[in-house]
Amino acid sequence: MIKPWLALCVFAVSLVVSPYLACSNSDQNEFGYSEADMKSAVLGTWQGTADVDGETVEFSLVLEQASAKSKTQGVAAPRVTPQCGSRSFVKPAAACLSLSQMPVIGTVTSVNPSLNGTVDGEVTAFKELDPVDLSLRLEDGTQLAGVLEKQAVTDGRLLRPQQIGTFSLARP
Repeated sequence: MIKPWLALCVFAVSLVVSPYLACSNSDQNEFGYSEADMKSAVLGTWQGTADVDGETVEFSLVLEQASAKSKTQGVAAPRVTPQCGSRSFVKPAAACLSLSQMPVIGTVTSVNPSLNGTVDGEVTAFKELDPVDLSLRLEDGTQLAGVLEKQAVTDGRLLRPQQIGTFSLARP
């Protein structure tokens, strides 16, 4: 009579524990890059062109890592705070999404006034550092979204809330 109860207890514990084991953060070395690698790949000076309303404009972008104490952090950027205390009403699955996010701030400089100003946003990388998703916001609400791959953004989109143009970026 003890064996069925023991088997039932082991089964119940495995159902409770398995989603947490699958999504645990104990495998930090599953990423193919370090924080320094991510900073090196993303931060610094970028140059490119933007097609806005049929006009091609050259511009430059300088990105820095944002912090909670950044004095140059844009008004639209949320303060960097620990993400604690979340909950879900959906039963967790055995699959998890491993990613790294880094908040960034910067400055865009161009001859077109709609592309000048400070930007804030974030870059997101998954298990490998190439590609990296880039999501930035200018002070006027214009968004720059693209994928950084092989040290270049070739399919960037300018959005306000619909697409108003495209851009490309590369290291100088």
